[in-house]
Amino acid sequence: MVKLDIKLEEAKQAIGISDFKSDRLLTIALTDLKDLDRPEISQVEQESLGRSYRRLAFLGDSLFDAVLANYLYKVNSALTKEDLHNWRKKVACRKSFTKFAIDLGLPDYSSSWNREKRKPPEEEAGVWGEMFEAVVAVIFIDRNRDFQVLSTWLCDRFIRNVVGASVGDPDYEDGTITEAGYLEIIGLDSSLYLLKDSD
Repeated sequence: MVKLDIKLEEAKQAIGISDFKSDRLLTIALTDLKDLDRPEISQVEQESLGRSYRRLAFLGDSLFDAVLANYLYKVNSALTKEDLHNWRKKVACRKSFTKFAIDLGLPDYSSSWNREKRKPPEEEAGVWGEMFEAVVAVIFIDRNRDFQVLSTWLCDRFIRNVVGASVGDPDYEDGTITEAGYLEIIGLDSSLYLLKDSD
């Protein structure tokens, strides 16, 4: 595999899972595809890495959807199908994934961390949102496809902080970001955030 300047150890520390083994897959997940467009990287290798990256991103996106749906149903089974759909649209989207990627530090560890004239991560939601999805898939694979381990990691690091108080999660702790604050961060109207039952 081509050698890219990825801060792999720092990324593993940020992920915070002990005994992480999937260095090769994490390297793929942390590859900004724009960095593959170099003369020293063959067209065959560019295409191969691109396919691997996109497969990881697809898997990670699907897994995030499943974890979010499971979490919402578990903490508030009274949520309607419409409620669940609305939360999915708000949380499992590129803007959210970009924020999660930034919170995790992916722009600082990826292959493009030192690229000159790189756009701010907030302006490249497609790049960082997709990279977050790829990292989610790598964590799942690394943990022997243990859905519960991935679910715990995603809920503890991201999902609970975004929706916990609003859906009545008893494990939600004050001091984390509010849903209204989160929606403002990703540029959505904060008046949309309450999906709680009126009782």
